[in-house]
Order: sequence, then C-alpha cells, then structure tokens
Amino acid sequence: MATKTPRVKHRVKVIVTDDEYVYPSSRWGNKDGIHEFTEGGYDDGTVFLSLKVPKKLGKPKTYTVTVEYLGEKQYKQTYAQRVNAHQKNQDRVRKFKEEQARLELEKQEKELIQRRQRIMNQIELAFVKEGKEAVNFVTCDKCDAKAKLLGLQFENPGSSVIVPEQITGAWCEEHDNKYKRPFKTKAAIACGRLEFFYDGLRQIYVKAS
Repeated sequence: MATKTPRVKHRVKVIVTDDEYVYPSSRWGNKDGIHEFTEGGYDDGTVFLSLKVPKKLGKPKTYTVTVEYLGEKQYKQTYAQRVNAHQKNQDRVRKFKEEQARLELEKQEKELIQRRQRIMNQIELAFVKEGKEAVNFVTCDKCDAKAKLLGLQFENPGSSVIVPEQITGAWCEEHDNKYKRPFKTKAAIACGRLEFFYDGLRQIYVKAS
C-alpha cells in the first residue's frame, strides 16, 4: 500500500495597505503577516484579512496587497530525513495494525471454540436425558434464554445431520442480528428443527422444515 510522503511547506508574507493603514493579515493566530501553506494540500494558502470599511458613500477605497515569497519552511531535519522518519512511522503503524488484527483473530478463534464446546456440553446433556427437541437444551450465547437459532460454519445441502465442527454459536430471538452473528457463521438453522438421538453414534439430526 502506497503511503504519502511529507509535503514541502512554503512561506509567504502578505501585507495590505491603503492610504491610512497597514493591515497585517492573520491566519491561524499568525499576526505578523507570515503564512505557511502546503501546495496541493488542505492547507492551501488561504489568507484572511480584517479591513477598515469606509464610512463615506460614493468614495472609492484603494487597497494595495503585497505578497513576498520567503521560500520553503526551514525544518530542523532535512526533507530526506523527514521522509525517512515518516516512512518509519508508517511502518510502525502498519505493524501495529497487523498485530492487532492477528490478536483479534486469535481472540475470535478462541471464542468460537468456547461457544462450540458450551453448546456441545448442552447437547451431551440432551443425549443423557434422551431429549428430542434442541430448544429445550441449547441456550443463547449471550443470555440463559432458550436458543432460537444455531449458527453453522458451513452448509451441507442434502444432508440431514450436523457435525460439531459446523457449529459456531447459538442465539435467542432477542439477540438475533443477522449483521452481527458469531465469527465464521455462514448459515443458521432453527433449533426447533433439531433432534438428538443415538443409534450407535450420537447424531444431531435436522428435521424436514
């Protein structure tokens, strides 16, 4: 990704006079008429003036504007040094963002495993009690309410069985938000369509809708 390098700042002195007064221009608190601006930047060199308004109607007033270019702003560092420092700062920011993204991904992966393990523990209880309806056992990730939907990491069209590795979370009607579903959730299925049974293997079965 391309990064912007520091722009060169220019310095100008602006003085406005009439036949009576000298008006020093002001800009960002600068009262000596010297202004700095960046070519092509947001700081585009606009200067603000406060002029004495003539009180006599019909009498033209002439103002003289003197603009003196003072050259580039003198920095303590050379332009090359400032570009190098700027690049190093950009590298630090990039590495920081990459590290934050890595930590966030690790956090989401751990939370996914915790959510899946919690739900599988609840399903184990359903097997023990020979429960037939998942809604009686699986609860929401964010509260103790019975879950309305079970999140899936991937769909398996044509299959009537869900494997544990598919599960990403569960949520109730109050916490159902299709835009903020658990990490890696690609699909969701109503818990009311689930049954748990044991026929040599423990199965999470999906009833026909």
